[in-house]
Parts: sequence; structure tokens; C-alpha cells
Amino acid sequence: MQADRKDSFEVRTLTRGEEFDAYRRLLFEVYIEEAGWNFNPANPSGIRISDRKLLDDRDDFATCFGVFRQDVLVGGGRICGRFQGRFEVHGYQPDRDLGFLDIPNLFEASRAALRPEIRGSDAFPLLVLHIFEYCKRNRLLVFTAPSVRSVMRFYHSIGMPAVEGCRFRFEPEDPAEAQLFLVDSEDVLDTVLQKLRPLLRGG
Repeated sequence: MQADRKDSFEVRTLTRGEEFDAYRRLLFEVYIEEAGWNFNPANPSGIRISDRKLLDDRDDFATCFGVFRQDVLVGGGRICGRFQGRFEVHGYQPDRDLGFLDIPNLFEASRAALRPEIRGSDAFPLLVLHIFEYCKRNRLLVFTAPSVRSVMRFYHSIGMPAVEGCRFRFEPEDPAEAQLFLVDSEDVLDTVLQKLRPLLRGG
């Protein structure tokens, strides 16, 4: 599906300081400058801005992935395990029963961002495929809670189960509700991968 070099993408795990900086600058540009995200300074994630980078308390142990085009980072996302026994979503939904997340080796996928000019391309499916294949290799399970409709439709299309009754706003002033999607077994992960891979082979 990738016609030539300029339109092709590579997804890889970030390992170098300059790559992490580029990813966090992209988060700032997409979430803050473009989307106008106005987070509460007292947010439970420790989200903050420093030198045009979006930072939080999970940066030091998150596994981050970058989408590169011609060796320039144009997208990214991350997965995080529990921090002090809790996922990020627990801090925003303290009164909700999230016992279904008490699964060994479960990670939370979050902070996905793409530059505007590559949205609608293969970049996001490639990023998701890379993350899910990473989870498969490392025997991890994964959940995510997007609030963007197109992202929700994509997860539905690849058979990622939405948790019934688990729609919420991370913060009361958020304009859209998030929907939690959960891959809670290796069988479900295999099913999702089987539906995802053909999309990137052109059917």
C-alpha cells in the first residue's frame, strides 16, 4: 500500500532522548496548540508543559512508539503499566468500578498523536499494529479510552471490544466522552491482529 519513499511510514520503539523530545513536542502541538486542550493544573496525571513539550508523571517508564516518514517523527503513541498500582484512567474515574482492569500484564495505551497532513493515511493503523504486535511478543494485554469518534470507529472495525457502560469524560469540562476498549485475553488480541493486518495489505 505504500507507493513510494515519501509516502511510506516506519514505526519503531523510541530509544533516544531526541526522539522522546520530538514525540513530546508533537503532543504539545496536537493536544495543546491544535486541539486547545485546557487541562486542570491539579490533574491526577501530573500533566504539565515545559519548553513546548507535554509531560506527565508516567514519562519515565512509558514505552513510546514513533511513526517516522523519511526519518522525521510525524506521529506517536505509548503504553504504560500501573503506576503505584493504578492506571492513568483510575485517577480520573475514582468512583467507577474498574475491577475489570485487574488483569495481569495489562497496559494502558494513550497519547496517540499524528501530524495533520498524515491523518487518514496508513499511519495510525500501522502505529496500532506495531503496538499490538509489541504486546503480542511480550505477552501483554492492552486497553485504551479514546474520545475521538473516528478512532472509536477504527477500533470497532478491527474487533477491539468496547466495555459496555464504560463511557465517561476524563474531566468534567471535556467536550466529548471517551469509550474504553479492552483486549483482555491473548485470543482477543489474536482476533484483532487478524482483522488489522489485512487492512495494511490492501485487503
